Amino acid sequence: MHNKENKVDVGKIVDEGLKTDPCFSLSDNFADVLTAKVSRKYAWQQYIKEFLIYLGVLVGMAVVSGAMAFIWFGADWKEWLHYVVSNAGIVVGINILTIFILFADRVLLRYFMFNSKVELG
Repeated sequence: MHNKENKVDVGKIVDEGLKTDPCFSLSDNFADVLTAKVSRKYAWQQYIKEFLIYLGVLVGMAVVSGAMAFIWFGADWKEWLHYVVSNAGIVVGINILTIFILFADRVLLRYFMFNSKVELG
């Protein structure tokens, strides 16, 4: 199976490979640029995850509040549905505004602050 005549000295090949110059060259700031790109991507993903967690908490609080109103306080489905449908523009506007403010606060502002620190530092 293993032919002893074809033995290769791996250490010799590695030493030879490390002593020779590569056929390409990298820019002087290659590591800095790569680190900045990776950190921006990681930061963006982290901020989006945090936004989704906060959004889930807000939706959960709304669901729990609605359930408490219907179960404990005997709220009527028809009255609530009529109120929401008759004021659909206001309800949708408030929800969109809340999501936008949460997104701007938890994602955009933090990401831009992170980018300004990366570019300055």
